[in-house]
Amino acid sequence: MTNPDLPLDAGTIYRMQVHQVARWVARLGGPALDLEDAVHEVFTIACRRLSSFRGESSMSTWLFGITDKVVRHRRRKERWWRWLSGSANATAGHVAGAGPDPLRVVEQNQTARDVYRILDLLPEGDRRILILFELEELAAYEVAALLGIKAANARLRRHRARARFLHVYRREFPSSEANVTRLRCENVSR
Repeated sequence: MTNPDLPLDAGTIYRMQVHQVARWVARLGGPALDLEDAVHEVFTIACRRLSSFRGESSMSTWLFGITDKVVRHRRRKERWWRWLSGSANATAGHVAGAGPDPLRVVEQNQTARDVYRILDLLPEGDRRILILFELEELAAYEVAALLGIKAANARLRRHRARARFLHVYRREFPSSEANVTRLRCENVSR
């Protein structure tokens, strides 16, 4: 049974949700993921499955589920590709960022690479929670709604994921203990 109040026209859904889905893809996928291609894939799947959407969850929750699966699939594929083809630095291109202060841009890019390097070492659940809370800056009730859990559970997962992130950071960057504050999320941009 579909909810008659829901906009079940693909064009309307795209216009209403494309910016949010693009943000999710950018944050969940990191700087190496092809943003446009992944967003296109999310909406292709959503359009194909639109007739099966029953309205039991919000449109955002449904689209987040699709986005999460698309990004995880692409990240898995990318890891295999890097493993099969050699070094990621040898196979990946770098896109120069525009900005008035080149040094700040370089620092932000390095911080983003460091953060995503640590995020890539965490379990997917921790990675997803940290991205939604810290990078997307969503409230606990919003994260809970997207993941189908209670807000208290989302906050608990965030607490544990932060601890694991810090543990991995200290292991990966032992000489930069003083630079932990450098990893503030506003420095991480796509």
